[in-house]
Amino acid sequence: MTTNNNPPRQSILIIGCGIAGPTLASFLLLGCSSTTPPTPPPYITVLERSSTPRTTGQNIDIRGVGVTLIRKLGIASAILEHTTNEAGVRHVDSSNRVWGEMAASSDEQYHSPTSDIEILRGRLAQICVKRCLSLGKETDAGVEFIFGVYAEAIEEDGAQVRVKFRRSGKERRFDVVVGADGLMSSTRRMVWGEKGEEARMKRLGVYGAFFSMPSSEADGLWRRWYRAPGGRGVMIRPSESRDRSTVTMLVCNDDKDPRFREMAALGTKREKSYKEVVAAQKGLLNEYFDKDDFGWEGPRIVKEMMQAGDFYYSAVAQVKMEKWSKGRVVLLGDAG
Repeated sequence: MTTNNNPPRQSILIIGCGIAGPTLASFLLLGCSSTTPPTPPPYITVLERSSTPRTTGQNIDIRGVGVTLIRKLGIASAILEHTTNEAGVRHVDSSNRVWGEMAASSDEQYHSPTSDIEILRGRLAQICVKRCLSLGKETDAGVEFIFGVYAEAIEEDGAQVRVKFRRSGKERRFDVVVGADGLMSSTRRMVWGEKGEEARMKRLGVYGAFFSMPSSEADGLWRRWYRAPGGRGVMIRPSESRDRSTVTMLVCNDDKDPRFREMAALGTKREKSYKEVVAAQKGLLNEYFDKDDFGWEGPRIVKEMMQAGDFYYSAVAQVKMEKWSKGRVVLLGDAG
């Protein structure tokens, strides 16, 4: 009779397939600080509500400890192949005249708005997912990505967590559940309760939209940042594709118009389709930016926004919590 003394294999659910979720999965497979993977390696399931990997979002600067992490993760070279090469930021007036500029820098003491390693959020997420899948094969751990399904109930049950999946109708058990599903995390609301959401969410009264559009002759490697009356601002930035530019539209509304907050929460409403949510969000921004007093490149930007297929809208806020874990459920990244 033989006895298997190996510890049981852990089952881990990560909710959210952005950047934090696949990165955590990769480090779990690598064994974090150890030089060899854990024995036996965990079985990891990554759950994403979207039917496909999300490719929207703004430009991300990687600096300081971020550089150390991408090297340790083994994705530094892949990231460097897909940087935006943004030269820095130029502040412009309504006639596109530059009144101030700051060049890109990796100097932590300089605090430039642009790092020398800058990449689009969607591309970074793709790189992180690809690395996670390759590590799953290398360690024979097994990494499962499930798209188009979300958790509708999370309940701790003894030494495990019982999770009910919406759309598939399945129920599964996990040793640990990680909520890496962003600022409007449904994991946080289900486990910590809807009642405390208002206190946990520290809002800045700022709302942003992000999308891409065809480049014009005026677009280049410098980010152009224009501010208009009424707390409105737009940044046009380079992307890794020279025939495209990325756009960030910001509204400092200070909650004077409650519709901005409603639009930010609309994406969490399960009764609304993705197309309905995006149409409503675009409609509100069109109302604020399609005005004669905006000036600059307003007509071009509004026209391209209405046609954009990679539009994303969100509140600018931060979650503040005394604890990021509750039993066998833990929050990661913007979710916590």
